[in-house]
Amino acid sequence: MRFGSLIFRNVLRRKLRSSLTIFAVAIAVGSVVSLVGIANGFKETFMEFYQGVDIDMVVVRSGSQRRLTSTLDESLSQRIAALQGVKEAVGGLADVVSFPDVNLYVVPVSGLPTDTTVFDHFHVLDGQRIENGEKPQVMLGTTLADTLEKKVGESLEVVEEEPFEIVAIFESDNVLENGSMIISLPQLQRIMGREGQISGVSIVLEDGVTDQQKESITEAIHKMDTGLSVRTTRDHVESLSEIQVAVAMAWLTSTVAILIGSLGTLNTMFMSIQERTPEIGILKAIGWERHRIISMILGESILLSLMGGVVGTIAATLLVKLLTQMPAVNGLIQGKISPAILMQAFAVAAVVGLLGGLLPAISASRLAPTVALRQ
Repeated sequence: MRFGSLIFRNVLRRKLRSSLTIFAVAIAVGSVVSLVGIANGFKETFMEFYQGVDIDMVVVRSGSQRRLTSTLDESLSQRIAALQGVKEAVGGLADVVSFPDVNLYVVPVSGLPTDTTVFDHFHVLDGQRIENGEKPQVMLGTTLADTLEKKVGESLEVVEEEPFEIVAIFESDNVLENGSMIISLPQLQRIMGREGQISGVSIVLEDGVTDQQKESITEAIHKMDTGLSVRTTRDHVESLSEIQVAVAMAWLTSTVAILIGSLGTLNTMFMSIQERTPEIGILKAIGWERHRIISMILGESILLSLMGGVVGTIAATLLVKLLTQMPAVNGLIQGKISPAILMQAFAVAAVVGLLGGLLPAISASRLAPTVALRQ
């Protein structure tokens, strides 16, 4: 009876320690999947924001790592549009507004010329696009309209005491655009006090433009004004300080979680080896070599970590989907996790299992059979 009770307690302790290892690894992997996934989703949202309208190059003021702080002369877009190989140059102004009553604190606002073909990219669900840039009119993305509970024909204060008539509700393939609003460039310049200024110029090149022609266009733009930065769409997005900070903070926090998971695995495997010292002694007595003992311990550690990886990935994926439905971030980030992030997550799980099991495995392989059996 006592022997059976002892076996039951030993099995229960092993199950508990295995569960704790899985839980620790799940936290580490879940942190990578959720935080890094959200940061990368934020970057991809910005990338799709430009690529959705076939923008090839972006011009901003050099040193302005945030697109909101860039200041250019409005006439620059016309000069760029006259260059050979340029199909369209759209000068736009960007800002953010907030609606605290509905817990919206970062709502992107784009000021665009009314004659740009960018408007063709938006699918108008109700109403009609902005035609007259001199009137205070606004187009709302479908996500933003639902959150604000606004319809076409109603009025919206874009900023305090600045009512705008809602003329259209539009839908886009980009989550950022669905959570944003669009007004005419002159109107945004007016309410921001930036008459004659733009944040940047988005360039659409002619089909078949060669790399040499792109370099010529870049050189010509640099000669138009001092302190201009001309980048491809991808380089521009990756240079944004918002993206860099989000990715850096995500990996920093995830690294801390990975270290915690590794220490949890290390502690569990050491405790497991102490309980299994006689078992290891028997294995060594019947001829098991050191590398075989190490492989056994490492295999168990990595297997537990991979199980924790599965749990953490599922939990993080559900958490991200839940968080992206909150009004404060809905329309800013995507709620999907890319396959690349999932591969990184399982790589992290395997590394945590390896780091947490390596020292205990080496320690177990060095046990002398006589000492192990005596315990």
